Amino acid sequence: MDNTVLRNRYHQLVSQRKTQDDTMQQIERFVVPFRGEFFRDMGSEHEVNWRRRFIYDSTAIQACQTLAASIQGSLTSAAIKWFVLRFLDEELNEDHESKVWLQDTENKIYSTLQESNFDMESSEFYLDLCSFGTGILTEEEVVNAAGDYKGIDFSSAPVRDCYFEHDFMGNVMRFYRLYQWTALQIFDKFGKEGMPQEIYDLLENESDVDRKWNIIFCIYNRIDKTNVDTTKMLASGERPYGYKWILEDDASILGEEGGYYEMPSYAARWRKVNGSRWGHSPATIALSDIMTLNELVEAVLESVGKVVDPATLTTERGLLSDLDLGRGGLTVVRSLEDVKPYESRARFDVSALEIDRLQASINKAFFVDQLELKESPAMTATEVQVRYELIQRLLGPTLGRLEADYLDPLIKRTFYILYRNKQLAPMPELVKEKEGQYEIEYTGPLPRAQKQEVATSVLNWLGVVGQLAETFPAMMDNVEEDEVVIGLADMSSVPAKYRRDPKKVKAIRKERKERQDTMAAAEAAQAIGAGMESVGKGGEAIGRGIESSG
Repeated sequence: MDNTVLRNRYHQLVSQRKTQDDTMQQIERFVVPFRGEFFRDMGSEHEVNWRRRFIYDSTAIQACQTLAASIQGSLTSAAIKWFVLRFLDEELNEDHESKVWLQDTENKIYSTLQESNFDMESSEFYLDLCSFGTGILTEEEVVNAAGDYKGIDFSSAPVRDCYFEHDFMGNVMRFYRLYQWTALQIFDKFGKEGMPQEIYDLLENESDVDRKWNIIFCIYNRIDKTNVDTTKMLASGERPYGYKWILEDDASILGEEGGYYEMPSYAARWRKVNGSRWGHSPATIALSDIMTLNELVEAVLESVGKVVDPATLTTERGLLSDLDLGRGGLTVVRSLEDVKPYESRARFDVSALEIDRLQASINKAFFVDQLELKESPAMTATEVQVRYELIQRLLGPTLGRLEADYLDPLIKRTFYILYRNKQLAPMPELVKEKEGQYEIEYTGPLPRAQKQEVATSVLNWLGVVGQLAETFPAMMDNVEEDEVVIGLADMSSVPAKYRRDPKKVKAIRKERKERQDTMAAAEAAQAIGAGMESVGKGGEAIGRGIESSG
């Protein structure tokens, strides 16, 4: 795409978000301070306001951090493998070799994420998501100078600097991010050949070294490369997505145009209204309460100051010298009754009730009342299950959007990066023949709670059927035993290596049946032989009886 077109489109997106920026600025001020002010240059330490005393209550700050940490721990916890892969074709799921290969693939994807900085950067991503309503994470493939694969790297991009366009399904199609770099940073990134001569001259002459240039990083879809095969290594210009670094002043390109196989930037929204590409969050809903609470606490602090150090009353002629309220101060008065403190009679009980109400409302908006453990002794397993089920219902829509906007494309891109760089085991022939497609199932505490609810229902049903079978044995004919066992194993995410190949199960059952048939035939033959022997002995006895009677 033309550089000027990309720059102009970036400016249009900046203009379109002005109204949204006002709300984001207030959220940044009261909910996530130091995340980056929307209308200030935060490019140096001197621009950061480290004494933001206008924040008088930290309820919203703590609630947002609690929600972000809970979402991360429940969805992409570093302590457990939070996803599994499954073939869409049931024949492949029943093939042991194919299933073991797919599980080995998911293990490598998970270990690749664990070895990267995913957990560290995703925590910042979740904080943006719970506060601004939109979180942006970028996944880059790391290669050395020779082009050899060295892993993947993640970066949580500040929302204030990022803009994007999406396709008809809501997926990111074009992505823009603003950088502010000095001449030294530009040289470090692009070298002398990749930067304008006038900027290089400033660097060489050590003049105006602190000046910063606005640089727009653009990722865009290449319409003529939509259907290329991204499972193979392609030249940079042949990939479905291109990228450019553009100097905002004159739209000139820095370095060279590059390419991506997949869109590397993921934009997830907490909730979204039709017609808007930006999300809204619990902070958006609770913003009025947050600002009211902040003003109320400020007023209470002022009242406390009046009570601790009250104003002084005196008559017009009662004071003979200047009023000295310092330590050891001396004030001359006509009479000791002429000077007295003024009691404000502030109603701190009323303000305390209102503060408690506002804090409870803010915590409820951020689901803190559901996320934090109760103060009583440790919960039982049933209480934990009920708590997760409740959270699942409250956050269900958001989790569904996170999976579609963020986790699905992240895992798929990681899979293709590993596949293109030959980091995965050779694909089984049956998978190649069937062109096996897979789906992603998430196994974190919240998704698992939803599956456990189904598993609990199945187990309860089996218990009822078992009780009925004691009186009506035919009731067991309604149970598909194999399907129940396999279904429960899937819902509990039991690894494939612990589950026997269905082909082996059939062979074991066939062998068992043959053995049982052989034993049954032997027992039958033995019974027939015993019967014949009994008949023979009976005939002899009858013969002897006839002889003796004759």
